[in-house]
Amino acid sequence: MSASGTHHRPRGLPRRVASLTARGVTDAGRHAGRALAPISRRVPGLAAPDLARALGRYGSLAATYDLRTAAGDRYRDQTVARLAPQAGEVILDVGCGTGLNFALLEARLGAGGRLVGIDPCAEMLDLARTRVRRRGWGNVELVQAAAEDFDLPVAADAVLLCGVHDVMRSPRALVNTLRHVRPGGRVVAAGSKWVPWTRPDGLALNVSTWGINRDCVTTFEGFDRPWDRLAALVPDLDVAETYYGGGYIAYGTVPARSG
Repeated sequence: MSASGTHHRPRGLPRRVASLTARGVTDAGRHAGRALAPISRRVPGLAAPDLARALGRYGSLAATYDLRTAAGDRYRDQTVARLAPQAGEVILDVGCGTGLNFALLEARLGAGGRLVGIDPCAEMLDLARTRVRRRGWGNVELVQAAAEDFDLPVAADAVLLCGVHDVMRSPRALVNTLRHVRPGGRVVAAGSKWVPWTRPDGLALNVSTWGINRDCVTTFEGFDRPWDRLAALVPDLDVAETYYGGGYIAYGTVPARSG
C-alpha cells in the first residue's frame, strides 16, 4: 500500500486479480472460476512473443540471471534427466541463456558428444562462452540466433527447450527447431504454467508464478498449456506436471518427415 493508502496493481495482472490479492482473499477457489477464468485471455501481454522486447529484458538480466534462477537447479536436473543424453550424441539446447544446463548435459555426453547452444541474446551468450572456457569444454558450439531463424548443418539426436515460453508459443520457432532433429530424435520441453484457477490455492500459486516469470517472458498467452503447440508437431508428446502443477516437463519423439 502506498503512503496515500492506494493499492497499486502489479504490472501484468488484471485489476480483478490485484483486487482479490490486496484484500487477502482466502477462498480463491470459489472466486477464481468466476472472476479469473480463463485468465490467459485477460492478462495484458497476450500477443505473440516479442523478440525485440525479449532481447532488451535478457540483456539487462544477464549479469544476475544465474543467481535469480538458482531455485530452478533441481528442475533443470529433472529436465535433463528426462532428455537422457547419451555419450557421443548431438544435443541442441535452444534458448540456452548463460549455459545453466551445460554441465548436466556434458556429464552425459562426454568428450565425444556435441552440444550446440542457441540463444539470440549476446549478453547471455557472452556468459555462456565464459562458462564453456572455464570448464574446458571443447565440444560446445554457441550460436547467436533466434529459434525461428537458426540454420545449422546438423541432425541432432535430441533437443532441450528449458524455460523458453516464448519459443513454445511460436509455431515458426518450433518448426525450425524440430527440423534440426533427426526423425525419432527426442524432444524435451519444460517450464512454468498456471495451475487451475479454481483450485483452493490457485490464486496464490499463480500470482507467485506470475511474479517469478514476468521478467523472463514477453507473453503469458497459452500459459495454462504451454506445450499444446509442440504437441501438434510431436504426436506422442507426454506431459508430467511438477511443482504441484505449477511446472511441467513435456517429452516425445520427432516424427518422420512427410513427403
